[in-house]
Amino acid sequence: MLALVGTHYHFRRVVPVALRPLFGKTEFWISLKTGNKSEARLSAMALHAQTSALFRTARLMTDPAQKKPITKDDLLALYEDIIKQQEKVIENNERATAGQLKLERYRASMTRYADLLKTRAFIAYSSEALERLNQNMIKLRKDMITGTMQDKASLARKTEEIDRLHATLVKLFQTGPALSQAPGAVPPSHQLAPPTPSPAPVLPSSPRLTEALQLALLADSQKSEATKKETARTVALFVQAFGDKPIKEITGRVAGEFRDLLFSLPTSYAKGKQDLDLNAEVERAQEHDLPTLSGKSVKNHFMRLSALWNQLIRREIADKNPWSNWDFDLTKRNPRRAWTNDELALLSSSAWTCNTISQATFAGITLVAAYSGMRLGEICNLRNEDIQEVDGIPCFLIRPHPEDKWTPKTEAGTRNVPIHSALLDWGILDFRKDGEKFLFSELKTPKSGPRGTDFGRNFSKFKTTIGLPAAITFHSFRHTVSTRLRNQAGDLRELWIDALLGHEASHKSQGATTYLSGIATENLKQTVEALRYPALCLRCSL
Repeated sequence: MLALVGTHYHFRRVVPVALRPLFGKTEFWISLKTGNKSEARLSAMALHAQTSALFRTARLMTDPAQKKPITKDDLLALYEDIIKQQEKVIENNERATAGQLKLERYRASMTRYADLLKTRAFIAYSSEALERLNQNMIKLRKDMITGTMQDKASLARKTEEIDRLHATLVKLFQTGPALSQAPGAVPPSHQLAPPTPSPAPVLPSSPRLTEALQLALLADSQKSEATKKETARTVALFVQAFGDKPIKEITGRVAGEFRDLLFSLPTSYAKGKQDLDLNAEVERAQEHDLPTLSGKSVKNHFMRLSALWNQLIRREIADKNPWSNWDFDLTKRNPRRAWTNDELALLSSSAWTCNTISQATFAGITLVAAYSGMRLGEICNLRNEDIQEVDGIPCFLIRPHPEDKWTPKTEAGTRNVPIHSALLDWGILDFRKDGEKFLFSELKTPKSGPRGTDFGRNFSKFKTTIGLPAAITFHSFRHTVSTRLRNQAGDLRELWIDALLGHEASHKSQGATTYLSGIATENLKQTVEALRYPALCLRCSL
């Protein structure tokens, strides 16, 4: 969190109790040497990300870069490096501020010099007019004395000329101060040319980030709607933090600040409303020591922006990609794993708690996952027409449905999955209803996002409620199927398992890649039937 001490802000962060003996401190205090709260917040974001990484290193006592053990002295050296980096940031900011102040002073002096030139031109013009008036009056007086101008007409003309020149001078001196400040107030013949300043570098016009997004990515027909939506979400997050900057102004330094910001945001930010104040969210995470976005989440944001920039480079809108070649802490906090029999028994004995999705739909989707290894999106997008017999064997046909803008995740994902006899006995085919398109017709197709999102969210809440660990998710059924099949004592080939799960063949021999045109449905049926779950028993009440 930020603390204002005197006129300068300080970064303050409590050291976790378990790590205090290693650092010899209960909290970190780092002077930001600025009274500007916006600058202080940016520095605090970066320091929060750096200290979070330091705490993770301290808990593991392993250097994440070199994968080797470290000592307490190494930790203190890492902390000193953070201090030195912050001092360099402060030095760079002071240098930039001094340069900006120098530029502003130069511009002010040039403005004063231009005003001085206008005033000098006004004085020169006025002096010349006064001299002309004086010469005319001297000549008139001389003519009158010598008798040269005797007729009244000549005298009247000369007097009229002097009066007109005098009136002009009076008016000029009355409005002189205002005219001296106005461009072009002095006739061009009397203006003094100012010295030509060094021309400022002219930057080529550059579209702003949101314009570039529309031009380069959203118009790309080869990108999926999901990719476009996620990229637009990342761009919106950047704009919320830094504004809609021109592409030319988004440099590696800006990318680094965005990275630090992402690592400082609490994980709850990604799951809730995204119109919250970013700085307030960062301060909340610092104050309560909340878990922040994972390295994988931050990497995904950077990959989307990097792909966008590659498009801009091809279109010669950007010169280089500031989003590539960044490092991320990709240590899995809660790695997914397979279900144990005890966990399956707990799942079977617990009452489904969601009010918007029935027990029958929950049981059907869960059992299909357990007895096939299919992904949640593949299950939720199954249509009644996708259940057909292939070589006399009932199968789920996983295939693209362009009219719904849905395709399998990979090319290998398009496949036939034999329906396990346990599913047929349980009554999975009873879910087919006349007039309905989808097998699990109770699920609603959202206006945005993939079909099945609501089920996935409710399943996650349910498994947490009944006390299952974070490492167990719905996707763990896929891990379970893969693990159990590969540990079978029977004669199951790796190629059959990969084909069933929609994986690219793990066996890369010439025979597998060139001369194998398909796996027989009977072999896939044998593979599916090898799955057994004595502890999994979900009731159906259609």
